[in-house]
Amino acid sequence: MAFAFLQLALSMAFVGSNIPVGKAIVEHVPVFLFSELRFLIALLILLPLLRARGEWRGAWRLQEGKTMFWQAFFGVFLFSICMLYGVQQTSATSAGIITSTVPACIALFSFLLLKEKLKANQLGAIVLSVAGIALITLTTGGGGQQSLAGLFGNLLVFLAVISEALFTILAKRVSGRVTPFQMTAVINTISFVLFLPLAIYDLTKISLTLIPTSTWLLIVYYAITASVLSFVLWYRGVAKVPASTAGLFTGVMPISAAVVSALFLQEAFTWLHAAGMLLVLAAIWTGTVKRKDRSIGSHQLNLEGSE
Repeated sequence: MAFAFLQLALSMAFVGSNIPVGKAIVEHVPVFLFSELRFLIALLILLPLLRARGEWRGAWRLQEGKTMFWQAFFGVFLFSICMLYGVQQTSATSAGIITSTVPACIALFSFLLLKEKLKANQLGAIVLSVAGIALITLTTGGGGQQSLAGLFGNLLVFLAVISEALFTILAKRVSGRVTPFQMTAVINTISFVLFLPLAIYDLTKISLTLIPTSTWLLIVYYAITASVLSFVLWYRGVAKVPASTAGLFTGVMPISAAVVSALFLQEAFTWLHAAGMLLVLAAIWTGTVKRKDRSIGSHQLNLEGSE
C-alpha cells in the first residue's frame, strides 16, 4: 500500500511541476500544437514499450473503451485546454494552488455521480476549498482588464480541476481490467486524434524552426513526465486504493507547482497565496485526517467487540 501511495504522490508531483513548465512552453508554441507534439512524442515511447512488454493486444470490452474515451476527453483534452489557456491569464502559482481542490471535487462528484453519501467533514472540505479559491482570486488585483483576465484564468484552471476529478473517477472503473501501459497508450492515442484538427490549424500560424531549442527540450520533458510517467504511476496506484483515497494525493500538485514556479519562473509568492494554500490544505486535512481517525476508532471498537 505504501508503494501505491508513493506512485500516486510522484504522479501528482509530475503534474504539478508541469504547470509552470507548460506556462513557459505556450509562450513560444500555440496550445493545440504543443499538445499534439506532446502526445506524438509520448506515443513514440509507449508503442514500442507495449510491444516489448507483450501488451500490444487489449482484451477490454466496448464499455471499457467508452470509459477510456471519456477519460481522454475530460482528463486530457479539456484539462489541457483549460489549464494551458488558464496559466496564460493567471500565475502558475495560483493555478497550482487551485488544483489542490481536486480532492473536494472528487468527493462532490462521488456524491452526485456515484450516489455516495457526503459526510460532514467532506462538506467542510468543500467549503474550505471554495474559500481558498476566493482568496486566491483576490491576487489578480489591479482592476480593469488585468483583474478580469486573472479572474478568467482562475476560472479556466478550476474547470481543469473538475476535468481532473472526473478523470480519477473514470480511471477507477477500468483499473484491473486494462493494464496501466495499455490505458496510458489508449488515452494518448485518443488525445492525439482529438487535438489533431486544432493542431493543424495552429501549425499554419507558426514555423517549427522558430521554436527555441530550450522549448523543444521542455516539450520532450513534458511529454515524458506528463503523458507517460504520470499516467502509468497514477493507473498503477489507483488500481490498489479507493478512488477517494487516490484523490487525496492530488494535493501534491500545488506544492510541486509552487516550488517550480518560484525556482524557475521567479513568480512572487504573496501572503494571499499562502493563506489560500493554507485553506486548501485545511480542506484536505478536514476531508482525510478526521475520516481516518474515525475509521481507526471504528476498527478499534470492532477489535474490542471481537475479544
